[in-house]
Amino acid sequence: MKPAHATALLVAASALLLSACDIPATGVVEAGGPASGIPPTVPIYLIRDGALVAVPRTISDAGEPVTAVESLLKGPTPQERRKHLTTDLALHLLPTTRPTPSPTEPLPEETVRLTTQTDRIYLELPRYAGKMTSLAANQVICTAARAYLLTRPDLDSTTVTVTVTDAAGGTFEGDVERCPEL
Repeated sequence: MKPAHATALLVAASALLLSACDIPATGVVEAGGPASGIPPTVPIYLIRDGALVAVPRTISDAGEPVTAVESLLKGPTPQERRKHLTTDLALHLLPTTRPTPSPTEPLPEETVRLTTQTDRIYLELPRYAGKMTSLAANQVICTAARAYLLTRPDLDSTTVTVTVTDAAGGTFEGDVERCPEL
């Protein structure tokens, strides 16, 4: 017998023996949640000494402008406040009671509304956000634009324009040119 044939025969016999080792077959074994890597973060734009500052925040849908802006509207976290970060958004107007019987679904006027066209984002802020200053509008514009661009690498960041309408009907427009990097 040629050595090549002998090796092939040994490999086949070994495979046959190993496949019949009396190891029982099992189904799916539950071992907790799916594997995950680094939690998704998005830059949220807060203020320090009158200037915008990009702060990484972990949020569930990092590429969604609405989720990012809603996170911004919650204001600085305790850790961010310790770093002297503030906001120019009218957070004192946050709703404290809900006139709706369903605590899981906010009223339409309590949510950020979003419309997109390839390189344009239109945001309408909830009534509790109140009237915005230019600095507050820049916080929203930068936060929304950076979140939008996270999952759209095909877009040139300089061509994305954000239009924000506040609760008082004021309209602000801008792009990422005014937004500092992380």
